[in-house]
Amino acid sequence: MGKSLCKLVGKKILKENPAAYIDLVSKPKFVCLNCGRVANSKKNLCNPENMKKLR
Repeated sequence: MGKSLCKLVGKKILKENPAAYIDLVSKPKFVCLNCGRVANSKKNLCNPENMKKLR
């Protein structure tokens, strides 16, 4: 996947491949400081921050 979730969500990823999206966001460890989306890998977000660091 070349683009971050932040850009892909607006491009119907949930309708086109919901299973792939669920795999990316299950057990999230990172949050995007721009839009608030979460993911289990920082490479999937455009401005990631470790959620444990923010607590």
